[in-house]
Amino acid sequence: MASAEAGCAKPDPKIFTAALKKAGCDPAEAFMIGDRLDNDIIPAKKLGMKTIWVRQGYAIYQTIDDESKRPDYVVDSIDELIGLFDKIET
Repeated sequence: MASAEAGCAKPDPKIFTAALKKAGCDPAEAFMIGDRLDNDIIPAKKLGMKTIWVRQGYAIYQTIDDESKRPDYVVDSIDELIGLFDKIET
């Protein structure tokens, strides 16, 4: 969902809840895949979404300073997502 469509931008939780509503699923049924801890992973975790941190671009400079911010999964590239989803039990 685009921020213009939701009327807000990440990390505002409204954009995540609007996307969940549009998808018709609960947070526990959804994955947030993002490359930023602050804009993608942390707000999604707070809502109860599963999270996948793609450590590329700016993300390679970010560090996890609190266990509550730790993503559920970490990959180093988008290419790794297919193999990851094959391993994840939903």
